[in-house]
Amino acid sequence: MSSKFGPIATTLALSMVLMLNIPHRCEASSAIAAVASLGAFASWSAHEPLRATASWKPSQVLVKSPDDFSDEASLIFTGTEVHRSASRGAVVEEETKTSVPEVEEVPPQVTEESSWENIFGAGVYESKKAVEADNVDVSSWVTDSSSASAVPARMLKAEVYLQAAEKASPEQWKAKTAERALRIYYHAKWLAERNYARAAEHRYREAAHLARTCRRSVLASHSLARLGYFLVQWKRQAEAVNVLEESMKLNKKSNPLAPYLHGVLERKVAGGDVDRLRGAEQLIIDAGEQPSEELEAERHRLMDEISYWREAEGDMKHCGASNDVAYVLICFFGHVVAFLKTALFK
Repeated sequence: MSSKFGPIATTLALSMVLMLNIPHRCEASSAIAAVASLGAFASWSAHEPLRATASWKPSQVLVKSPDDFSDEASLIFTGTEVHRSASRGAVVEEETKTSVPEVEEVPPQVTEESSWENIFGAGVYESKKAVEADNVDVSSWVTDSSSASAVPARMLKAEVYLQAAEKASPEQWKAKTAERALRIYYHAKWLAERNYARAAEHRYREAAHLARTCRRSVLASHSLARLGYFLVQWKRQAEAVNVLEESMKLNKKSNPLAPYLHGVLERKVAGGDVDRLRGAEQLIIDAGEQPSEELEAERHRLMDEISYWREAEGDMKHCGASNDVAYVLICFFGHVVAFLKTALFK
């Protein structure tokens, strides 16, 4: 027995010495212990948190938005209507264009005699001006009772005016409510990027609610996906998971951000559940192109990691394919542990 396992024991001991002298994160050695205790090679990547999840570092002032081109894209999302086929009764999403009337630079005057159209137009004008401002003087902020938080006075004024859409005729109500949802979405984005979490969260949820009422499922899912992204930024992962799942239920095809973030969070907590880990990794792979170059680059890096561990699982010779020494050692130890377990307990 000693002659059989002598070389293996020597190699194992040398590798342990190398591991102890690597100035890397301590998670690497804990990952090895976890692999050994579980005896499951397929779950290595679940115990290897060195670079397994996307990382977002919250700024003290501004939080980077997940969108590179959100303004143009979101205008398209408002035009998603839901129709039921008379022959099949199936739900089919159809892209239609919502005409947004141009608003003059002169502020619309609102009086007691103003029509709902004029009041709504004033709301759109005030909303655009509110989100164009990089910063707002503290003295121009007011308390918003609906979210129990402070918001710019101009933004709240716009939201009050936008409520005039409720007085629209049935023929106009859907389009105006979709436009209202979009404006509130922009308010949420402006607030979230500046870390006004409570006010932003309320508006993302309100935008999603309004979008659902007028059957704009893409805009609704888009709003919740962005809320999920910022919840991750704010270290509220458990809440983010629920929001992202809701977003995916509303729309998954035109919503690459939600499944990607959900997969990242699931991969982080999968532990020894191999099926859960595989499902999380598949979400990342299938998510599609992300709304920003940074997120897309992060997704490709994670896909490379997933590919590495899956190839290394099948053959030890693939362990050396990584430039990360800790990865190589984890891979090597996994194969050694699997071999010893098979040899000793077969």
